[in-house]
Amino acid sequence: MAPEPTNEVPARSFLESILGRKFLQWSLGSKVRLWNPEFRSTAAILVLALLLLVPFLGAVGLWDPWEDHYGEVGRMMIARNDYLHPFWENSYFFSKPVFTLWMMAAGLHLGQLGPLVALVSGLLGGAAGLALYMGRIGQRSSTKEFWGVVLFAFGAMLVMVWGASLAVSVPWKFGTLTGANGALPPFTEWGFRLPFALFAILALALLTYAMSTLVSARAGLATGLILLTMPLFFLLSRQAVTDTPFMASLISGMSCTMVALLHRATRFRTQWWLAAYAFFALATLAKGLLGFGIPMVVMILYAAFVVVRWTRPSLVAHWAWIRQHLLPAMTPGIIVGVIVGVIASSIGTARGTMFMAVPVVDGRSLMSAATWLGIMWGSLAFWVTTTIGLRRREKLLTEPPPGLFGLAYEMRLGVGILLFLVLALPWYYEMFTFWRVDDESKLFWFRFIIYDHFARLASGVHTTTPGGDFTYFILQGGYAAFPWVVLLPGAVVTFAKTKLGSGATTTDRVTLFASLWLALTFTLIGLSATKFHHYVFPMLPPLAIAMGIFVDRLWEEGLSAHAMELVIGLPFFILVGKDIAEHPKVFTDLFVYNYDRPFPQKEVIEHFGVERILANGMVLMGTLAVAFAALRSKVGVFSTWMAGTLAFAFWFNWSLWVDLSHHWTQREQFWRYFSDRRPGEPIAAFLMNWRGETFYSRNTVKQIREGNTNLEMAQYAALPGRKWALVEHNRLNVLRGVIGSEKTVTLIDRDLNNKFVLVTIE
Repeated sequence: MAPEPTNEVPARSFLESILGRKFLQWSLGSKVRLWNPEFRSTAAILVLALLLLVPFLGAVGLWDPWEDHYGEVGRMMIARNDYLHPFWENSYFFSKPVFTLWMMAAGLHLGQLGPLVALVSGLLGGAAGLALYMGRIGQRSSTKEFWGVVLFAFGAMLVMVWGASLAVSVPWKFGTLTGANGALPPFTEWGFRLPFALFAILALALLTYAMSTLVSARAGLATGLILLTMPLFFLLSRQAVTDTPFMASLISGMSCTMVALLHRATRFRTQWWLAAYAFFALATLAKGLLGFGIPMVVMILYAAFVVVRWTRPSLVAHWAWIRQHLLPAMTPGIIVGVIVGVIASSIGTARGTMFMAVPVVDGRSLMSAATWLGIMWGSLAFWVTTTIGLRRREKLLTEPPPGLFGLAYEMRLGVGILLFLVLALPWYYEMFTFWRVDDESKLFWFRFIIYDHFARLASGVHTTTPGGDFTYFILQGGYAAFPWVVLLPGAVVTFAKTKLGSGATTTDRVTLFASLWLALTFTLIGLSATKFHHYVFPMLPPLAIAMGIFVDRLWEEGLSAHAMELVIGLPFFILVGKDIAEHPKVFTDLFVYNYDRPFPQKEVIEHFGVERILANGMVLMGTLAVAFAALRSKVGVFSTWMAGTLAFAFWFNWSLWVDLSHHWTQREQFWRYFSDRRPGEPIAAFLMNWRGETFYSRNTVKQIREGNTNLEMAQYAALPGRKWALVEHNRLNVLRGVIGSEKTVTLIDRDLNNKFVLVTIE
C-alpha cells in the first residue's frame, strides 16, 4: 500500500510534531524525555487533572440533595463522635456504606483548618517535589524525577488555592461543625470535596499508567485525556457523592488488575494484585455488592475466554488437579468450618445476636440470626484453612497447575480475598450485628442489601425515571462522553478486531478486558428498574480504553486507514452537539436527582450566552477538524480536537459549573441568615426536603414539612420577634396565606437562587 500523502514534516511523536525538536532538546524537555514513557504520560495527566479538577472546588456550596444529604451524615459522625453507625437528623441512616461518609468527615475536618493547611502542605509538597526532581533526596533516577514533578505540581496547586482564597469575598469567621451558633467554616466545601477530586485523579493516573505500560504511552495519554474530559467524569469528580469513590476505587482496582495480569515483565506482580484487592474492598465500602461484583464477573468472563481451554484434555487436567490438590485441602477446611460455625452459632444464641436478623413473618423467620452468624464465621474459617492448605501443598507441586488454577495462584487469590475481607468485613460485620433500625424501621442489612440492592434492580427505588428501554443509557452516554462520541465507531471497530486466539497481543487482551467490562456494566445497569442518568458512569472507563487504543492506531496508521470510522463518527458529534447546544440542561441532568427542578435558563444560560458559546465552539472545532482531515494533516486534526476539548472542559469547570452551582445550593442563604440575624432569631424550612437546610443549619433548622403544616407554620410565625424562613419560590404565596396578612414577609435576595428564597417574618 502506498504511504498516505501528507503536507507535514515526518515526526516521531505527536508532542514533537506540536512543540518541535528544538523545544524537546531544551534542558527541561531533554530531562523529561529520559523518563520512562509511562511516567511521562502519567505525569502529564496528573498535572492536567489537578489543573482541571481542583480549582473552584470550594467556590460554591454543596449541591442539593446528595452532597448535602451525605455531608450531614458525615458531619453527624463528628458531632456524635460515632464513625461506625451513620446518623441523619433524628434516626440512623442505612442507605449508603461508610467509606464515602468517612471521606466526608475527614474533608470537613480539613475544611475547618482552612487555607492554612493548603499553604503549609503546598509549600512542603512543592519543596519535597523540587528536591526529588533535582536529585537532592537519594540517588537520582527517572522514578524520583517523576514523583518530584507530581509533588511539585500538587504543592503549587495548593499554594494557588491558598492565594485564591485570599481574594474570595467570604466572611473570615471560622465556625464549628458541631456548635449551636455561627455558619460553617468558609472552607468547608473546599475540604469536603478535595478528597473526592484527589481520589478521582489517582484513579485517572493509574489507568493512564496501565495503558501506557501495556499498550503505549500515546494510548495511555489518550485514554487519560479522553476520560478526564468526558463531562460526566469531571462533573462527578467535583462532587462529594458515593459514585465518585466507588468509581475511583473500581477504576484503580481494574487498572492494577490489568497491570498484574498482563504486564509479564513486572517485578511487583504481588503488589499490584494486593493493591487491586484493596481498591475493590474500598469500592465495596463505598457502594456495596457492585464493588466486588463487577470485577469478579469480569475476571470470570476473562478466564472463560482466555485461560480455560474448552477441550477434553484441558477439562480432564483441571479435574485431576481438583482431586489431587484441591479436595485434600478442602477436607480440613470443611471440618474446621463446621466446628467454627457451630461454636459461633452457639455463642450467638447465648448472647442473642442480631447478625442479619430476618424479620419474623407469621410468627417465624426463615433463618435465625445465630444460624447466619455461624454460616459467616464457618465460611471464613473454611476459606482460611483451605487457603493455608493449598499454600502448603503448592511447595510440593512438581508441575504448574492447569490454566484456571494457575491463574488463581498468579492472582494471589487466597491471600487477596483475605486482604479484601480484612478491609471490608469489619464494618459490615458491625452493621450486620447492629440492632437499631432506621426511620423506616428497617435493620441495616435488610435496608441496604434487600431494599437498596435487589429492590433497586428489580422494582425501582427513589428514581424519578423508572423503567425505560434499552436506549436510555445510549442517549445519556452520548451526553456523558461528548465530544468524544466522534470516536464511537472507532471504539466499536477496536472491539470487533480483538483477537482471542494464540496470536493475541497484549493490546488485544486489554481490549478484551475493556469489552467485558463495558458489556457487563451496560447489561447490568440496563436491566435495573431504577434508572438515573449518572448510572452510565461505570461504562465510561472501558469505553475510554477502546477510544484510547483507537487514537493510538489512528496516529500510527494515518487518517486514510480509518477514514470510514471518522466519517461515521462525525454525525454523532453533530447530533449530540446540537442537542447540547440547544438544551444545556442535559449536563446538570447527568448528575442531579430531580430532573424537573427549575433550570436557570434565564439567570445563567441566557445571561452568559451559554448556548451561543457552545454552538460557536462546536462549529469552529468541527470545521477545523474536517478541514485538516481534508488536507490529510493528522497533526492539525489531533491539535484541533485536543485544544477544543480542553477549552470546553476548562470553561465548563472553571466558569459554567460555578455559575450553575449557585442555583443548586443553600449556602448563600444561610450565610446571609447567620450574618444578619439577631440573637435568638430562629429559622424554619417550609415544605422543603432538599437536605441542604439540614446541613447548613447544622441540624438546627425547624422543619415544617409533614403533618399539620399550616398550624405549625402559623404557630411559628406567631412567635415574638423576627423569624426567618427558607421556602421555594413557587410556595411563597402558600407561606403568605398560612401566616396571614397581619404578618410582613420580606424577601432577601430574591434572585440569588431560582429555587429557594430566604424571607423574614415580622
